[in-house]
Amino acid sequence: MRIAVVGGGLAGLTVALGCERAGHEVDLYEASDCLGGRMGTRAEGDHLIDLGFHVLHTAYPALHRWVDVEALDAKPMDACTMTIHPGTGRRRVLGDALSAPQYLLPTLNSVGIIDGLRFLRWRLSTSGKDLERSMDRRSPTIADGLQARGFTSSTRDVLKPLFAGITIDPSLSERMAFADFAWGAMAHGQMVVPSGGIAAVPQQLASRLSTTQVHLSTAVSSVSATSVMVDGEERTYDRVVLAVPQHVALTLHPALASDHQPVERLTSTVAFAAPEPPYSQARLMVNEAWDNDEHRVLHVHVPTNLHRHANGEHWVVATLVGEPATSPDASAVQQELRTWFGESVDRWQHVATTTVRHALPHIDPSHHRRAQSDVEVNGVLVVGDHRTHPSVQGALRSAERALKHLNIPLPRRP
Repeated sequence: MRIAVVGGGLAGLTVALGCERAGHEVDLYEASDCLGGRMGTRAEGDHLIDLGFHVLHTAYPALHRWVDVEALDAKPMDACTMTIHPGTGRRRVLGDALSAPQYLLPTLNSVGIIDGLRFLRWRLSTSGKDLERSMDRRSPTIADGLQARGFTSSTRDVLKPLFAGITIDPSLSERMAFADFAWGAMAHGQMVVPSGGIAAVPQQLASRLSTTQVHLSTAVSSVSATSVMVDGEERTYDRVVLAVPQHVALTLHPALASDHQPVERLTSTVAFAAPEPPYSQARLMVNEAWDNDEHRVLHVHVPTNLHRHANGEHWVVATLVGEPATSPDASAVQQELRTWFGESVDRWQHVATTTVRHALPHIDPSHHRRAQSDVEVNGVLVVGDHRTHPSVQGALRSAERALKHLNIPLPRRP
């Protein structure tokens, strides 16, 4: 068959690779000048910076069917999250005591025995064999779900910004079932960061393509079951796969209007070069006082605590979501971080600001399936994390559903 794949992000690359390996003739169309979609990394001097905060969860089963994780030279983050209250300077640690027993006492000291038991019950309710099973039932929003689990307000001050960062949704309107999925992924695997940045993942898939014709900087204006429109020219195929972000999919294929409606989820990162890191561990530091108004920095991470550079310089990266991410002010961010880390922040130099629009899709909180029931919409195969859930696992599973629909076998290992 002749197959057109529209979109060169993770899902599109996976479909193209699967179709090519099955002997089909594939044309891959990508509107930008590079492949990878939202999993982007750019160079800033001697450093690499991801577009948005990214980690890769080794618990994702689909990941290991398509990606050689070992070849990414990825290093694991600590199995815990650190929090800070800027007003008091208090720091707390929340870790998974089952996978990292050394964090049991620090976690109990941070949240108390009762909330510690609530965390344990939540952890035991997840499944490493089927991370997505929670999405097969109805659930409240994350905001309501955290309260329903009985966590104290102090503990929710940690969980709210943590999940706001995971979902890039300050309102926490994503399904609690997705929070259960994310919690399970953190519990049953590691969070790793590739040495070449998150773009190394789609780049690895792209490097395996051999016969696929890749058309970069080529915008498709519309699609049908057997054609794509490019520069006013209709190009015909046996099958068409639409693998673009949620808001673009609706523009190219209006029949998706009955699907989840896009809500822009915006994130920016502001990176600084520092002579010394503000902390030495490979951890995310979450802002307990975050309110998206006066306290705009959601969390901080120090990527050079994992992958050090020869010049000894450290990078500190602050993440913003929602309204503060629309026009990030580096000097204001630096001033806010001074309340976190003290006068040493005055010696930091701003080096880069990145902004990602439509960073994740919106899934209606009333949705209670791990994927949309239909793989085809008016004859077009539609893939992407907006058809499943907003994660790497979701993007890969959506691609696998399309391949299965085309009777193409999935690989066992890369």
